[in-house]
Amino acid sequence: MSTSTATVTTGIAVTKKKSVIDKWMQVIGLPIALIVFVYLLTMPTPEGLLLQGKAAIAVFFSIFILWVTQSLPTYLTSLIAIVLLVITGAWKEKEALGVFGLDVMWVMLMAFFITSGMEKSGFAKRLALWIISKFGHTAKTALTTLAITNLILAFIVPSTTARATLMLPISLLILKVYKAVPGESNFGRKLVIQQLQFNNICTTGILTATSPQIMAVGLIKDLTGADVTWMDWFAASFPIAALTVIASLLLGGLLFKSEVNTPPLEDGQQLSDAKKELKDQYKALGKLSKNEIKALIIFALTVLLWATDGHHYQIFGLQISLVMVTVISGILFFTPYIGIANWKDAKVPWHLILFSVGAYSVGLALDASGGASFILNSIFGSLDLASLGFFKLYVIVTFIAIFSHLVFTSKTVRTIILIPTIIGIAKAAGVNPVTLALPASFTIADVITLPPHSKPNLIFYSTGYFNVLNQFVYGILVLLVKWALLIIASLTWFKFIGIC
Repeated sequence: MSTSTATVTTGIAVTKKKSVIDKWMQVIGLPIALIVFVYLLTMPTPEGLLLQGKAAIAVFFSIFILWVTQSLPTYLTSLIAIVLLVITGAWKEKEALGVFGLDVMWVMLMAFFITSGMEKSGFAKRLALWIISKFGHTAKTALTTLAITNLILAFIVPSTTARATLMLPISLLILKVYKAVPGESNFGRKLVIQQLQFNNICTTGILTATSPQIMAVGLIKDLTGADVTWMDWFAASFPIAALTVIASLLLGGLLFKSEVNTPPLEDGQQLSDAKKELKDQYKALGKLSKNEIKALIIFALTVLLWATDGHHYQIFGLQISLVMVTVISGILFFTPYIGIANWKDAKVPWHLILFSVGAYSVGLALDASGGASFILNSIFGSLDLASLGFFKLYVIVTFIAIFSHLVFTSKTVRTIILIPTIIGIAKAAGVNPVTLALPASFTIADVITLPPHSKPNLIFYSTGYFNVLNQFVYGILVLLVKWALLIIASLTWFKFIGIC
């Protein structure tokens, strides 16, 4: 039985040949990583840095090189990272192995349980076909629709992880419509990276979209006496976030030229025919099936619990954490009679889960050992920032703030270290601390360059559609644009609303 290429199927993969640069990176990556590791581990320990911190820094940079060059499979590199952390004394064995039990790993696992249940029920297919048939007739409009969806969700669901879990099944089904093969499709690579970028960037526009931003405002109030309201934050940061999302869409088009502009057509098929066929497929689904209704109820309950996080005590008399909500949702999808799926339906990419464990271990060890703090303090300490004029100081501080996530896995730890440090520098320079600390706070959720830097990053990385280098290069370019937008805003919009 023949199937139209516009139908939601996986499609046949075409083997992708590695470029000469990719091959050379694979060859030289391992020896360079070894040299960097040995050099950093054996160098004299700088003042203010513990031996554990030095070891963590050595492991971090050497493993980063292996991730980017892909000299070894990423899951193997991550397992090596865990071993190196332990034998070098950078982190204790119990803590390193215990990362497998952290909430982020459970959220990732349950995200794929939820996705499997949504797919098995057919509801995710219905939702994806509806989006494509209404708004996603072309690859560009599909990406734009997902960007707008992320912006809207940032107002409704106060959790980056919950929004990522919500968007994952929808994104994967849209990719199936476009026959995007993991690791080979530029459209797939672009769409999935943009989902983690949109998730994090949209968060920066809404004060209550993640708790570290609320903490930053609290620190500003405690240390300066300035009270930043929800509307103050929104008026200043949301325009920057929206423009950065647009920049991400444009840069994605330049970096990853889509192999498809519309859902793939059969020989002789016209675009109008494909559009009609997608609409016919959606209509052919008919009324919601029993399994789809079950999936819709479970999914709606999950979103409701995510959206009301922080109000559970008033509603239920107890607090249900985001992780437990996700686990409960996964349980419901797989419970006989209540749910839809069984163990055979669970599509869990275990090799990517292993990568996530190792990657997160490295980041946490860098934080716990003091290595990340040492790097940030060294950067600030090496610059005589207090003697600079406001504009130069602003440019440097916002640059450091936006890229400091490269050495901090935790947004909370980064906030605690970064905001008080910037306020101290501002006071020493004789400028209003809010003019530096608040714009720096707008960058706290800009953690889009490496998989272990946020839970949404790990969730979308585990789909297999992109590699570490793809995310790193794309993320750096988007953040450079945001940095430029923050600089322009300091001369225009921020002055108008009274920040600078």
